[in-house]
Amino acid sequence: MIMRFLAITAALFAMQAGLCRAQAFLETLDEALSLHSTDAFWRADVSGLLDLETYAPETPALGLLNTDDEVFFNPRLSLFLDLRAGETLRAHAQMRVDRGFDPGFAPDGQTRLDEYFIEWRPLGDDALALRAGKSATVFGAWTRRHFSWDNPFVTAPAAYSDMLPVVDHRAAPKGALLGRRGERDNPLTWLPVVWGPSYATGLSLSGRVSDFDYALEIKNAALSSRPHTWDAAQNGWTSTTWTGRLGWKPAPEWAFGGSFSHGPYLLEDARRLPRGRGFEDYAQTTFALDAAWAHGPWQMWGELMTSRFAIPNAGGARVLTGFIEAKRKLGSGSWLAARWNQSWFGDVPGTSTAWDNDGWRADLALGHRLSRHLQAKLQYSLAGRSSPHDEGEHLLAAQVTVRF
Repeated sequence: MIMRFLAITAALFAMQAGLCRAQAFLETLDEALSLHSTDAFWRADVSGLLDLETYAPETPALGLLNTDDEVFFNPRLSLFLDLRAGETLRAHAQMRVDRGFDPGFAPDGQTRLDEYFIEWRPLGDDALALRAGKSATVFGAWTRRHFSWDNPFVTAPAAYSDMLPVVDHRAAPKGALLGRRGERDNPLTWLPVVWGPSYATGLSLSGRVSDFDYALEIKNAALSSRPHTWDAAQNGWTSTTWTGRLGWKPAPEWAFGGSFSHGPYLLEDARRLPRGRGFEDYAQTTFALDAAWAHGPWQMWGELMTSRFAIPNAGGARVLTGFIEAKRKLGSGSWLAARWNQSWFGDVPGTSTAWDNDGWRADLALGHRLSRHLQAKLQYSLAGRSSPHDEGEHLLAAQVTVRF
């Protein structure tokens, strides 16, 4: 496994060296993908990210990596279209071609429209923005840096990727929830606290006033919902989730925020619900605090969130999860990053048994940005749980990103 991973990683980095010699072409491509009117009122920009990733997991793989392969290659092309009319109107779309929204969920390949929205800034500044369409959630702070170019790591924090023994397609006896804590994580049926950037569909308003920023959205899916439920144009609007965040930046080095979200997480056709109850009676309620600090070569981020799932036949199941992350610039374009993830689970109502096993994960990444178009990362992750069940604990990952 290690030899195959090293061979593929070496090939990726060799490809990167070839791409370094294509800088002039990438600069020319940048100019060709931007159009504007003579008075600059109308503007159209096309940009993109090409990610070439290799994963070598100890199976079953950690988080949202859905593969049993010893080495898994995951190419991803993300294309962005931005249309602007003056300082007030903007339309945005993001299309992706990959092997699933998360690696391995569509191993034969998939093309999707992950984002599309229209944004209106009636005052022509950052004080107020109204948005309609499919876009990343305003919850927390990590979603604002989830793209590969901005994330110091290859993977997402555990709070946005680790599977919990909560299912959305059917109800089961309380004993089934207790029984799942001894099973391996199942990314095909279980849910995380927040599913990545959660590109659900809806309306939002946001803005910045002095040292404060705010955002409120109404979406068609809960934070933990699966990617195939996010598009209201395809699946309709069957449930409503409210999410908001208030941020405060008292100094250039510091930023703080608080978030909340509440909405049904079960699928509309969830089976075996108790008599007289509907899917909308079972909600996910989540609160979070986030903080960030930057000074000199150092950057730090942290988030702490608590989520309660109303589970049919079992009651409210709570989890406290979070992470702290540090990044240190090592020199021209290089960085070293470390992240500690931790989760604690409450007891199943009416019992003295937690509904899942407490766990932790440590992530270490080394990255280098060769130019404004090209960067590479290596990551190692080690995880552990208070469970005798055999689960994957190690992950090696490599990523080369081309930005244009």
